[in-house]
Amino acid sequence: MRLFLGLLFTVLIAGCSNTSPNAEQREPHLLLISVDGYRYDYNAIHQPPFLSQFEQQAAVIEKMAPSFPTKTFPNHLTLVTGLLPENHGIVSNGFHNPALGEDYFLSRAEAVTNGDFYSGIPLWSLAAEQGMKSGTYFWPGSEAKIAGHRPTYYTAYNHVEDFQIRIDQIVEWFELPQGERPQFATLYFHEVDSMGHYHGATSEQARDALHKVDAAVAQLVERLNALADTQNMDLNIIITSDHGMKDLAKLDRVFMDEVMAQEPGLSERLRLIGTGPVTQIYAQGEDKAADLARMIELFQDIPNIEIYKREDIPMRLLFKGHVAIGDAIILTNESYLDNAERPTTLMGNHGFETAAVPEMNTLLMGVGPAFESGARIESADNIHVYSLMAEILGLSIDHKIDGELAPLAPLLAQ
Repeated sequence: MRLFLGLLFTVLIAGCSNTSPNAEQREPHLLLISVDGYRYDYNAIHQPPFLSQFEQQAAVIEKMAPSFPTKTFPNHLTLVTGLLPENHGIVSNGFHNPALGEDYFLSRAEAVTNGDFYSGIPLWSLAAEQGMKSGTYFWPGSEAKIAGHRPTYYTAYNHVEDFQIRIDQIVEWFELPQGERPQFATLYFHEVDSMGHYHGATSEQARDALHKVDAAVAQLVERLNALADTQNMDLNIIITSDHGMKDLAKLDRVFMDEVMAQEPGLSERLRLIGTGPVTQIYAQGEDKAADLARMIELFQDIPNIEIYKREDIPMRLLFKGHVAIGDAIILTNESYLDNAERPTTLMGNHGFETAAVPEMNTLLMGVGPAFESGARIESADNIHVYSLMAEILGLSIDHKIDGELAPLAPLLAQ
């Protein structure tokens, strides 16, 4: 089996290479695959056969640091905008935007599809501005019109979508004739993240989920490489993620509702959104300053807990410059913020600071003619991936972003 996989992978990588005598006429294509919750060391822990082979041959960021908070929607938007969450506006998986007077939650379709929540220029919008088509098969933000555009082709999110349907659609997009097919496409898998949450990062269930994704990606890459020459494509593939996963079993719980019960009525005047590593606090009483001051007083001496008004959030987080960030936040890297009335049943979670909790790191692996096979970068921030992808596709970035190409340039073919 190992020999077969090795030979198969050699064929697949060859398909991503640029060997045609007419290579100079080929158009660059990029497929961005996100395996949600794919921790940087999962290949070593869970040993998915194809992805482990892919890593050996790829250009790799061994530990790619997500932006704070290390949550799904903020970091998927960071990957495709080059902006920190405080600048692209999706500051968590759930929050309140007082400027819009609206809540944003993953389950709230009218919010997820509302372009007013989003800032920046996603890569599919940048592509559209420069005459390039795109396709997204599940990507946070792709169902909203942002910067005047949606992807050329996109699908509404379906949490139980069959893997084969996803793979077939990506292949169909790349089978389109030149001028109609997307040069930039995305694909998303949530299953590894879900099993990490429910059963823990090192669980058998997380392993099984990763192996299922592994088989799907192997099939997809094989089929796409068969198209590369017939469709005159320079095919590049990036496999990455939004964040890692930390097991929770050894973390002490801090029950926020019990702490707040020391001040009668406070829980009615302060709205808390989020549990786990970070909670955002939105003041809604008549004396907001007094309520926030009392909240800080209640929490500031609890071990392993930090609480700040928005204007006092430490610069290390790069998380204070947007109105949708709470009037105050509570955060922890060594405990878990919970509610006694509705305690969590999760075995794993994310959202912690990457610098304090290395399990939040993910990785990035790139294969194709744009990449230097075997190149390694030990660590880098995910804000730079946007510039890398734009460079591969030949897109110009003329607007302000937080990332830049230079930190990831060593991954590119010399």
